[in-house]
Order: sequence, then C-alpha cells, then structure tokens
Amino acid sequence: MADKRKLGSGEKKFRDRSQNHPSSNRVQNKVKRKRPLTEEEKRLLMRKRAKLKRQKEARKARIIFAFVVLFTLFMVFQVFAMAFRFLEKRREAQKGELETVVESSMETSPETEEESTEETTPENGETNAEGLVFSGGRYIDPEKPMVALTFDDGPDVQVDGILMDELEKVNGRATFFVVGQRVEKFPEDIKNTVERGHEIGNHSYDHDIHLSKKGVDYIRNEFDKTDAAVEKASGVKPALVRLPGGNYSNDVKTAVQKPLIFWTIDTEDWRSRDAEKTKNTILSNIKDGDIVLMHALYLSTAEACKTVIPELNARGYQLVTVSELIHFRGQDVAGGNGIQYKNFPPVAKETVASSVSSENLQSTTVTESSRSSTVESTASTTKKSSTNTSESSSTKTKSTDTKTTKKSSTESSKKASKETTKENGNVVDSPDSSAESRNPEKAPVETSAQAPANIAGAIDADDPN
Repeated sequence: MADKRKLGSGEKKFRDRSQNHPSSNRVQNKVKRKRPLTEEEKRLLMRKRAKLKRQKEARKARIIFAFVVLFTLFMVFQVFAMAFRFLEKRREAQKGELETVVESSMETSPETEEESTEETTPENGETNAEGLVFSGGRYIDPEKPMVALTFDDGPDVQVDGILMDELEKVNGRATFFVVGQRVEKFPEDIKNTVERGHEIGNHSYDHDIHLSKKGVDYIRNEFDKTDAAVEKASGVKPALVRLPGGNYSNDVKTAVQKPLIFWTIDTEDWRSRDAEKTKNTILSNIKDGDIVLMHALYLSTAEACKTVIPELNARGYQLVTVSELIHFRGQDVAGGNGIQYKNFPPVAKETVASSVSSENLQSTTVTESSRSSTVESTASTTKKSSTNTSESSSTKTKSTDTKTTKKSSTESSKKASKETTKENGNVVDSPDSSAESRNPEKAPVETSAQAPANIAGAIDADDPN
C-alpha cells in the first residue's frame, strides 16, 4: 500500500485527481439543498414565464394570420381570373356579333353610308341654310368684315404653334409666306400648318433682298425650289407669292407668273421686337379688307397676336387667308401683270348697281337696233330687185353701227371697272410701268414698293430666332 504521509504516494495523487474532476462537483451541487426564493424573485420569474407565453401566442397568431391572408389572396385571384375569363368570352361574342352586323350593313347599304359621310363633312365652298360658306374647316360669312394676317420668313415651330393656337380659338386662318431653306429644315411644321387649314405662300428660297437684280432664270429658280420644298413637305403647291422686301423689276414680271401679294399695314415687328408697338400698329390702322404684314420668327410677334387676334374677333373681323379674301371679295387677280395687290376692300353697292344699270341700258340699245334692222330687212324683201341692193347696203351700214355701239359699250365697262379698282386702291402699280410705256430705254432696272427701312430689315434665313 502507498504511504499517505509521503507526498509522491499514489493515494494522494488519486485524492488530488478526484477533487479536480468536474463530475464530482456536479454531484456535490445536486446534493446541496435549494434555498427558498424571495418574493421579488418569484414575481420576476412569473413575469418571465408570462412574457414567454405571450410571445408563443403572438407567434402562433402571426402564423395563422399569414395563412388566412394567403388563402384570401388566392381566393380573390381566382375570382378575378374567373371574371376576366367571363369578360373575355363576352367581349369575343360581342365582337363577333359586331363583325356580322358590320358585314351585313356593308353588303346591304353602302350608298347610305356614303351619303351620311358626305353630310357630316361639307366641302369647301358649300353654303349652308344661313348663307355661310364652308372654307378651311369652318364657316365664313361673306357679308361680314374680314382681314388677312400674313407671316413672313418662316417656318418657326415655336412661333407658328403659338400663332395657330390663338387663331384656332376664334376659328381664324392666316397665310404664311415661307422661305424655302427653312421649309427644308422644318417640313413637319409646314405639314401641320396645312392640315390645320392655313395657307402657305412663296417668299423665295433664301430671302435675297436683291433678288430682283439677279436675272430671270435665277429668280424663277428661287421660287421653283421653294414650290418644290413646300409640295414635298405638305403635298400642296403655293398659289401666291410675296417678293423679298417687295422689290419689283421687269425680270420679276417675266419670271413670276403667280399673283404678287403686298400689304396694307407694315408692323415692322422685325425692327422693334416690341409686342405692345406691334399691337398698337395693327389695332389703330386696321380696316375691312386689309392685309397685315408680320414675321413668324419672333416671340414678341406671337405675344402681340395673343391680344390682337381676340380683339379683332371682338370687333367683328373674320380672320381669313389671302386667297379666301380674294375669293369672297370677288376679285380677279393674276400674275405677270406688274401689279402687287395690297388689299381687297368691299365693293360698294352703288358701283355694282350702276354697272348693272349700264349693262342693262347697253343691252336694250343693242336689242332695239337689232329689231329695227330685222323690220327693215323684211320690208326690203317685198320691194324690187333694184331696191334690194340699196337696202342691203343700208343694212350693212346699220350692222356696222351696232358693232361700233357694242365695242363702245365694252370699252366703257372696262374703263368703269378700272376706275373702281383705282378708287379702291387695292393694287401697287410698279413705278416703272408708266415710264416703260413712255420711253422703254429710260425705264429703271429695279424699283421698290416698300420703304427703305423694310429693305434694311432683311433677316438671315438661317437664324431661327
């Protein structure tokens, strides 16, 4: 046996190992008696247990709620799917019924459909029961005052849009004299302008202020290129021309065979760039049949038109294109005649009545002379052959007299019409026309029907603003 007194003996080592072994400590702890809990510890323990219980119940409630939500969503989805399938079937059935009805109606009554479409969309020039004439997508009263607003040097997308919106509010239309170079840059704007019922005029290709000096071929090419650009963009070829600066010459007369449109009121908006001044210039000078000159490049002009257009409408003016103004005033315009038309005032009723009465008088004199000649011819047939020769000569002289009376009547009517046009003052005769008739050698090469200020105001066609 090992000696307990010796430090290195085996019994002491065993005892030391048993004291350090953890299992022996557990047994000793279990053996120990538990001490009683205090009231505070009991309350804490109860709170802890209650908290754990509530957490378990809340977890169960969340799980149940999630299952319920998923189930309701599934049921709602099924309901919507059933409703959608039902609506699809119903729509297909209605579509099939409509197709059958349309096919049957197209087979039975194509003529009635054509009549209904013709009734809903009147043609230009058609007159309704009230005497209004359909033109440019709206009705015009030929008896009421009308003026033509014209805008040069465009197109400009922003300014044109503002102008057309303001005109649309009062069922108005305008004429845009465009430059060919800018038409090629903004073809969609030209197409939109034509679709909205406005008129496109030709203002040359590059707005050369000295265009009238460049020769016949050059001038003709300038306007032909612009016509081609406008027709390519909108499908419509311009019918009217406005010369850059209004400058006119014999070469222009030879090259341009379309009516030349001048203006009555020059706002000089390109010079002032002042909306208030432009507005005052128009409203203080406007008259029935006037043509107003503005430029579609400046926001100040668009701002002025926001006031001018409703004010003109309130004064009773109808805003029409230049072609509409020519048509409703019954004017006969032509190109290549050395005339620039500046306005189309209403024709006075007195002049119309006088012209009608003069025509009636002329017709009565002609009929009386014809009656007398027929009576004498019948009487001459009963006489002898010798007298027939003398009477035939007398009838010849009388017929020549009737011809001279007809010629004099036509000449007097032409003179009267010329005098009325001159009194109205709706044309700008080229100053060199009278000089050419007197002495062709001394006729000037170029003349300007516009003030020098407007000639100096030529704009650069490449600058949109």
